[in-house]
Amino acid sequence: MVHSGLIARTTIGLLSAAVLILWAPVAAATPDSDADAAISAAWDAGGGAAGPLGPKDGGVYPAGEGFGQNFAGGKIFFTPATGAHTMTGLILDKYQSLGGPADSDLGFPTIDEGAGKAPNSRNTTFSAADKPVIFWTPDTGVQVVRGPINAAWDKLGGSAGTLGVPTEDETYGGAVVTQKFTGGEVSYDRKAKTFTTVPPDLAAQLADLQIPDDPTSAINAARRAAGGALGPLGAAQGPPYPIGSDGLGQNFAGGKIFYSPDTGANVVTGQVLTKYESVGGPQGDLGFPTSSEVDGGLATESKISSFAAKDKPVIFWTPDYGAVIVRGAMDAAWEKLGGATGTLGAPMADQTESGDVITQRFSGGVISWDHNKKTFSTEPGNLASQLSGLQVPGQDQPKAANNAEAPNTNGNKWFQWTWWWLLAIVPVVVLGALVGFASLRNRRRGADDGLEADDGEFAYSTPSGYGMPITEHEPADDHSAAFFGNHYTREGLGSLPPASAARDYQQEPMNPWGSPVHSGEADTSQEPIAVQQDQHDEDEDPDRVDTTPTRMPTGIERDPLTDTGRHARIEIDEPAANATALHLPLEDPGQAPEGYPIKADTKSGLYWVPGSSLYDDASAEIWFASEEIARTNGFIRAN
Repeated sequence: MVHSGLIARTTIGLLSAAVLILWAPVAAATPDSDADAAISAAWDAGGGAAGPLGPKDGGVYPAGEGFGQNFAGGKIFFTPATGAHTMTGLILDKYQSLGGPADSDLGFPTIDEGAGKAPNSRNTTFSAADKPVIFWTPDTGVQVVRGPINAAWDKLGGSAGTLGVPTEDETYGGAVVTQKFTGGEVSYDRKAKTFTTVPPDLAAQLADLQIPDDPTSAINAARRAAGGALGPLGAAQGPPYPIGSDGLGQNFAGGKIFYSPDTGANVVTGQVLTKYESVGGPQGDLGFPTSSEVDGGLATESKISSFAAKDKPVIFWTPDYGAVIVRGAMDAAWEKLGGATGTLGAPMADQTESGDVITQRFSGGVISWDHNKKTFSTEPGNLASQLSGLQVPGQDQPKAANNAEAPNTNGNKWFQWTWWWLLAIVPVVVLGALVGFASLRNRRRGADDGLEADDGEFAYSTPSGYGMPITEHEPADDHSAAFFGNHYTREGLGSLPPASAARDYQQEPMNPWGSPVHSGEADTSQEPIAVQQDQHDEDEDPDRVDTTPTRMPTGIERDPLTDTGRHARIEIDEPAANATALHLPLEDPGQAPEGYPIKADTKSGLYWVPGSSLYDDASAEIWFASEEIARTNGFIRAN
């Protein structure tokens, strides 16, 4: 027994020890501990506190997708993919000025800062897909070389080759990026995918150089071309997201960048972006943008963006007319006549369609295209001869698709919608609404036939929405409740109790004079009360007379302070009819109807005000009461 007990105790002790060992905390590796170890190893390898970095200046901290640590003479950055690498001096300053590991599009350093091929040069390469490098010399300073330019530079021998070292950062001109070097310059057209060089003979050596198409790099390049974080796009709002089968988009504080393999990455901002997205954006019939916004060429501010649809649409923006789509036949004719800087000027509104004819107005005239006859007509008429034989792109495309101003027509239908029908429809709708309101109001009044029920009992309603009975003092169409309920029944004299109190209140039946019908302890067997015109003896003592309110045939003077609330009598004036907003011509079409001085022409969509240069000569099809009403109905003031 003694041996058995000893064995049992020994076994239990061993098991307990094993459990304690298994449950003891294990020192596990963590990302920051790995970073600390890697950064410390790189620092030690560079000489530690006695090396170029000097002593530590704080501990390891998160930096973007990795970690960093500061030292007296520079920094070390780390990710598991790139390892720990040292940066110092002007190269570090350039890196941090562009956003560093967290906010730049360079990525993390992939090598320690070291000597370049050129004499007295230093450089660091980075992890971004377009293989950027920051290069420094005492004579030229510090520049970033990346993407197609870096590939061409390497192909031509790098800093020890013909081009030498970079003298400035890349610059952008539309689809072309250019960078200058001590021995020349290199340009790359991302649309044509071709290089040009100075001197020109270097381009032949780059003819077979293939530049991989990386969507993220393309979006980053488009953002840099637009000014980066300090440009109109501002800060990024999330990573790129897919659009369709092979497209991408990325949102920024001031706009968006859209990318597809066929169009590249392009920037859209402001009212141009609003217009673009109102017709479906990249998945609408405009397609992806084929260029970032560029200046529209006018003396005043203007912008233009082009899109990938077959009819070559553009969105043109000006402060005066906003963002307008020009496409197909309209765009071909407009460009033929000089575009926004030509005779027609800037577009004023999207194209409209009536039957077989598409029309668009510009600040300097009008273009119409009959797609059955394949002919143009213009205002002024002498412009049409310049459009003879003009090829119209994308004639099989929708002629006015997704156009908020263009009516949806079908040539096979007898019914053809035109916008000026609104001038007739709106007054009819308003008149119908007024007639319906008056009819409904009269029916409600007619429903108040009296309060006496068929069985001789006084009729009373169930509690109303306010928890109070509807009596003869409160007809069913009580205007005071409808018009003044919110104002008077919540505060002030004569206000009603809150809805919750009304629900708790048990309403007694009411007689025609508004007082409860009492019968001792709610005796319901009482005979019906007979209403008599003369209920009191003239000689009866006034102090003993029943004071139950009696209906009086005479009017009662209102107290303006206390005669408020649900049961107050409030007189509602009927609204006066308003004058119409427009007027048709009189027998003398040149004479302005009284109160309607504004001339308007439905064909051109223009209006004229008294005193303007063309007012007397203009023919009026409609007269408006004011400029505001004319503009509300879609008319534009004639210049």
